[in-house]
Amino acid sequence: MNNKNNNVNLINTIIKYLSIFSKERKTGIYEPKLISKPNGKRILVLSPHFDDEVIGCGGTIAKHIKSGDDVSIIYFTDGTNSIPDIKNKKKIKEIRKNESLNAMKIMGVKNISFLDQIDGRLIPNKKSINMIIQILKKSNPDIVYLPWFFDNHFDHLNTNKVFFESCKNYGFDFNICAYEVWTPLIPNIIVDIGDVFELKQKALLCFKSQLRYNDYIRIFAGLNMYNTRYNLYGKSFAESFLYLPAREYFKLMNLL
Repeated sequence: MNNKNNNVNLINTIIKYLSIFSKERKTGIYEPKLISKPNGKRILVLSPHFDDEVIGCGGTIAKHIKSGDDVSIIYFTDGTNSIPDIKNKKKIKEIRKNESLNAMKIMGVKNISFLDQIDGRLIPNKKSINMIIQILKKSNPDIVYLPWFFDNHFDHLNTNKVFFESCKNYGFDFNICAYEVWTPLIPNIIVDIGDVFELKQKALLCFKSQLRYNDYIRIFAGLNMYNTRYNLYGKSFAESFLYLPAREYFKLMNLL
């Protein structure tokens, strides 16, 4: 019965998601809006793992920093299950955290917080929710970046759920810019990151522990090239986002 209900909810979410674009569709292909960056001066980025922030929206973060916007990052998990060749969990945590600190130094991000939940086991809990609420109150964001709710990773979906539980106490007076990591989304905005792409690549190179297992440099360069298909026609590089008011985003997830 639960599986049946989950399938129904999934189908309803997909229908609602696609309806966003059908209202604006003027040709056979919906063309998202090409922008320099989303409007907003106070930016909060939610990163389930060390490297998701660079992969999903690193170029756009760089553009916010270049424009003088205030950018804060929350890392949700501790990275302890991300280096299978090392058994010492404390050492893994230190390696992964330092990789992101180095990447953020390259990007120019100084406001960094860690929830330190176990990698691969992210769930809503009182400590994390209270910490997020305090960060929200301090940062008062105009825009919150987070992985979109269909991104194919348990921790990415639960980042949305943990954040939603926090917003029930804080409020929903901001916009959400949902990014892609494992699963490409259907975007309503595209950000041209051609002028900061080398900086994004340099930051991604900091994650040496992960590049040992997968050529993320080539993979995500390909994704950013693929994202130019709508507006830039194979020229430059781009990041794709689902950009909505927070309440509309969580309604789409069937959480509101």
